[in-house]
This record gives sequence, structure tokens and C-alpha cells, in this order.
Amino acid sequence: MKPPAFAYAAPETVAECLALKAAHGEEARFIAGGQSLMPLLNLRMVRPAVVIDLGKVRDLAYWRREGDDIAIGAMLRQRRLEQDKELATALPLLAEAVQQIGHPATRSRGTIVGSLCHADPAAELPVCALLLKAQLVLSSTKGRRTMAAEDFLTDALSTSIKDDELVEQVRIQTGRKGTGYAFMELARRHGDFALISVAALVAGTAGRVAIGGLGAAPLAFDLQAGDIAGEAQRIAQSLEPPNDLHATADYRRALAQTLIERALAKAAERSKT
Repeated sequence: MKPPAFAYAAPETVAECLALKAAHGEEARFIAGGQSLMPLLNLRMVRPAVVIDLGKVRDLAYWRREGDDIAIGAMLRQRRLEQDKELATALPLLAEAVQQIGHPATRSRGTIVGSLCHADPAAELPVCALLLKAQLVLSSTKGRRTMAAEDFLTDALSTSIKDDELVEQVRIQTGRKGTGYAFMELARRHGDFALISVAALVAGTAGRVAIGGLGAAPLAFDLQAGDIAGEAQRIAQSLEPPNDLHATADYRRALAQTLIERALAKAAERSKT
């Protein structure tokens, strides 16, 4: 299919981007890697009057340490998590999860922030952002505000971003010694969206899991006890997954329990190294 007609803008600074978004509001959409927006345009699920390309805004293609956080700009490609050893060491969970996203060509174009903004409930990076309690920095001509991932990811393909805002960066705490991590998912084929994905953190007797593929948005749970098998069962039984063409609710619930138990066990083992 062909996308609907739209005007195209390619600003070179963040200020220009914000001015264009303020001028056009909900009629404008930002495009970074295009791996999410282009399919929506081709299917005519979105019909913006203006597409604002972030590709020339070099100030957004960065990552840097800021205290205990890693700040990731809106134009940093997903592939950097595989190629940059320092970044992968600082954010090992994301580095593990990103390998499940599409294929190398997909990750070479797709951006980390773009995946969060697309907010597909089956995508890998929103699950990780929720687990790690990531903070998103949203900018407009009126100023900046910071929002937790759990407040940002509101529904399927829906976020709390306002019509005049740009998600300029995401901030994620670096991995700490003594904290184990794991990411697991099951998809019909490698590169497909997962039927269920699970991200886990374990530090001593404390732990946290986040689960994607269950509905409108990923879910996160803090562990209440040290019994991994029991916690996996407790969390799985509280889930209300959908029935669809790909899997029944009962299958997703059983799969979730298995992946939660395996992810927690792997994270616990890594926490000891």
C-alpha cells in the first residue's frame, strides 16, 4: 500500500523540531528510524499532515553517563546496544533484549526511544523500560518534563505524550553489581513480535519482573517472596491475557509462568557472579 500524502520537514536542531510540532500539533508526526511509523502510514492507520524527520538532528544521536543514569537520545539506533561494548555493559538487560528485535537491518534503522514511543505492547524495549523504571524526558517550546515509563506507556500504541512534545531522551539506571538480569521471549519465528516476553531483575532476596504480550501495555510485578517457582505461579495466575489468532489465554498464562520462572532463575544465578 501507499501512504497518504503529507508534507515533509527535515529540521537540523531540536529547537526547529519543537517549533514545527508546536505549529502543527496533532497533525504532525515525528519519524526517527521509520520502522514503526512507515508501516502505519502504509496501512493508513495514521494520516499526519506533516512528517518531521529527526534524521538530521545530530544532537539527538547520543548516549552518555549522567550520575547513576545512562541518558539515551532520541536518535540513538538500537544497533548501538550490540556494537558499543561500554553501552552494553552499562545496560546489559537492554543489550540482551535488543537481539530479539527484528533483524540487523531493522535494528540498524530503529531507535531505542522510537520503540518506546510506538508503544507496541509486544515490543521488547517497553518491557525493559518498565522493569528498569526508566524516565522519559519530554520537551516542547514551553519547557521540559520527566515521566516514568509506567505513566508514559498508557495503552496499545498509545502514550502520555502531548501534541506539542518530543521525547528527547530516555534515562535508565546503570546495572549495579550484585543485580542479575534476564530477558526471555517466545515468538513464532525469530524477529516476530513475541507471544510473551519476560524481563527480570534479582538482587539478593528482592526481585522484579515485567511481562509483554498480554494486552494493551506491559505489566510489572515486584516479588513478594524468595521462592521463584511460587512467585512465578502467583504472578501467572493473576494475569488476564487475551485470546487471539496466535494463542489462547490459557496458553499465554502457562507460557508466562514458565518464562517468569526461567528468567528469575537466570537472573538469580547472574546476581551471584
